[in-house]
Amino acid sequence: MSAHHKAVSRHRWQLSQQRELAKWAGPEVLRKARDHARQVYLPYLLKYTAHLPEEMEILEIGPGPVCLSSMLEKGRKTFVDPLSDDFRRIYPGELPDGNYLVGMAEQIPCPDHSFDCIVAMNVLGYVLNPELVLNELERLLRPRGLLFVGMTVFSSLEARLQYFLHRCLPSLGPEGRPYCYSYDGIRRTLSRHFTIHRDIRLNSGLQGWQAWLGRQERLFVCGLQGSRLPSDMS
Repeated sequence: MSAHHKAVSRHRWQLSQQRELAKWAGPEVLRKARDHARQVYLPYLLKYTAHLPEEMEILEIGPGPVCLSSMLEKGRKTFVDPLSDDFRRIYPGELPDGNYLVGMAEQIPCPDHSFDCIVAMNVLGYVLNPELVLNELERLLRPRGLLFVGMTVFSSLEARLQYFLHRCLPSLGPEGRPYCYSYDGIRRTLSRHFTIHRDIRLNSGLQGWQAWLGRQERLFVCGLQGSRLPSDMS
């Protein structure tokens, strides 16, 4: 997928949200998803947020019922997800404490530079308009703050095929996601808004036909343009 692209229709986005919600059926699904997040993503969050203040403000967009940032002991958490109320009904009493905003990431009702840390794991492929979301995250991140973007990236060929497939048969596509980014495409997209401090290939267990197609799980640790990580953080 190229760095610039036409946003999907609201109908297409709503369809993907319905398919996303249908995946969360039963306590084992949530347990496995939380175990995966704890093993694959949490070590990097712990490492790269170690220098941030104990009372840091954390925003997580599209957390689902997993709420990865809740696994960090420090910080005040704000979660933004259009399906938060649905997840409360599916998993009563299971969602962690925090400030929940039921809404879309394209417009978040918080002042500029509100957050020291923003977490966006497996979400940019599912929003209505990724460019508007990144504009919003750029507005909300503090000058020395960090943005964590985790996602599946596709080979250039598959990303292009999925792009045309979504336009012709919008009910189809991998996991119902509206956007499939190639590795180069997501790097170009992020670089228009942020400085990419770290680009990490995750050992997330992709195998079989997904690995054969060239898919990878990547984590990008980003800051505002021109920012730097502390010199002792390799």
